Amino acid sequence: MRESNTGSPLFLCVGDIDVDVLVQVDRLPTRDGKVNGSLLQRAPGGMAGNVSVALSRLGARVRIMGRVGDDPEAEFALEALSRAGVDIDFVVHILGARTFSCISLLTPDGEKSLIKLMTSAYRPGPADLSDLVYQGVSHVHLTSAGDSELCRRVIELAHDHGATASLDIEKADCPGNTMELLKGVNGFDLVFCNSESREFVDATLGRPLDEQVPTVITTQGATGSEVETKGVRFFSPGFDAKVVDTTGAGDCFAAAFLYARLMSRLDWVQALRFANKAAAMSTTGLGAQSALPTADEVLAKLSGS
Repeated sequence: MRESNTGSPLFLCVGDIDVDVLVQVDRLPTRDGKVNGSLLQRAPGGMAGNVSVALSRLGARVRIMGRVGDDPEAEFALEALSRAGVDIDFVVHILGARTFSCISLLTPDGEKSLIKLMTSAYRPGPADLSDLVYQGVSHVHLTSAGDSELCRRVIELAHDHGATASLDIEKADCPGNTMELLKGVNGFDLVFCNSESREFVDATLGRPLDEQVPTVITTQGATGSEVETKGVRFFSPGFDAKVVDTTGAGDCFAAAFLYARLMSRLDWVQALRFANKAAAMSTTGLGAQSALPTADEVLAKLSGS
């Protein structure tokens, strides 16, 4: 049953806002290889952007804090966020910069490889965050562990405002230095990883991540996902889907898990199951945000599973 978003917890998403350029390829390229491709479309994206839209679609109140450039791509990305009901009032515009973008190479079976076109508008800096951004916020979700000072600022303000906090770690954006990684993850209530990033983080720390933070959620693709908390592990299997594009599936998972735990108060296994189904449903459309489901749609699919 979908909850009204009136008076519901306000989520703050901190991180990247981008425009994805989707290219269909016959296969993913190998080293020094060449593949055939065709331009499909450009679509709004970015991890923070995707999580924000997914949360709003599920029925949550959402604010985003990120950066964009002063180009037409910024207008395109922000219009999509605003149309989805996300509060964009605190997005920072960087004069003279290009908005962050990704080239997404998609195979016929929906798998992908991403090329990040880095700019100074990639992610916010610690100074971009303020008490005003956190006003009314119950939970903050950061989509990058790449800047430990930004991580510390997110946690500092969350504690000041009585908010909980989560972090999504990707290997491509993760510090390889043990002390920097520790500085980044410490203080977060929930940490999201996929299998690859979890293996990398454990190796970098020299010990399991769940010994460092209270709760770790690890996604395992179509296999499913698991929660490790207080020495206990919970697992929920994944769901089949007619996959068109897996871009943003992990972002949808994170949003759906946060919604299930923090708004619907589901237990760990129920939250995993809800998030697994939502993520599977998100892969049935082209682009990260085109097939994001509502809570009612997820529950209807679960009831028929």
